[in-house]
Amino acid sequence: MLLETKNPEKKVTAIEKSLIILSIFTMERPALSLKEVCDQVGFNASTTYRILHTLSEYGYIIRTADKNYCIGTTPLSLSAIYQKTNQLTQISPIVDHIRDMCNETASFFIQQDNERICLYRAHSRDEIRHNIDVGTQLELNRGASGRVILAFGQRLQDKSGYFKNIRDKGYYLSVDEHNAALFAVAKPIMSVSGHLIGALTISGPISRFNEERIQYFLDLLTEQIETVKIL
Repeated sequence: MLLETKNPEKKVTAIEKSLIILSIFTMERPALSLKEVCDQVGFNASTTYRILHTLSEYGYIIRTADKNYCIGTTPLSLSAIYQKTNQLTQISPIVDHIRDMCNETASFFIQQDNERICLYRAHSRDEIRHNIDVGTQLELNRGASGRVILAFGQRLQDKSGYFKNIRDKGYYLSVDEHNAALFAVAKPIMSVSGHLIGALTISGPISRFNEERIQYFLDLLTEQIETVKIL
């Protein structure tokens, strides 16, 4: 299946082709052969190889020993710049602290287009783990963090209904929503000026879910969110 461009009638520039190629790498498919890249983007082999070679020269792509391609280290440097520029580095130690305090998995999600991306995650030290890692992209309209991001972001103007109710409570609790074995509770992190930054989440096995624990999680999230100062 070929990757669709935003405007199929527009002539795709070399820069756009490079970005299209970079965009097809995912957590599920982190390494691709030349043929797999060609098949996904629809460019001929010589063009694709030339772009991959240029991207590798600048560290955006690396070629593995088995002659596949995967993301290089330059995007990692750019990610660090992004986090520092947007003052998000102060959230990473908060995520670690929450995990240490409650021994559940703590995460921070931000919105990108119509998806939510896990920017920071500290896994519970228990053997029970759920398969989301830093960089994972998920649907925006599912899960505790997704609901919170919508309620305090795109659906902020809703005067009544589902997302208004989430804002009134100030959090969203997800139980048996898309994984019967897990719960998740999320609260928004807002900037000093009142704009949504992202959603801070605690999640874990349903066996450790009860009203007393949930209240503790909410209090812990609130306490830590109050320490965040982002303009």
